Amino acid sequence: MSEYIDYPDEDDPITFSPVVEEFLGDPGTSADVFSAVVAFVVELRENPFPHLSMPVPGRPGMHSAPLRRDLGLVEYVVDEATEPSAIYVSRILRAD
Repeated sequence: MSEYIDYPDEDDPITFSPVVEEFLGDPGTSADVFSAVVAFVVELRENPFPHLSMPVPGRPGMHSAPLRRDLGLVEYVVDEATEPSAIYVSRILRAD
């Protein structure tokens, strides 16, 4: 599983892939999608398996979860071997 996770140097258990960082920093990202992603990250901080999160078949540790208001889908990896669980947000699929 560690092949997916770039363990952060800080205390933050959540790491974003370069694609997700670029997406969040893009001024063209709509405010609705941006706020839905931020709401999802807040949920992840409380629970690595938020409501409606599902494992991705054939990809150990990988999960997907819908964004609020059906604006897209987030794929992420959870490494439960660490305390707290390390989470790598790998991509965001927008519904548009």
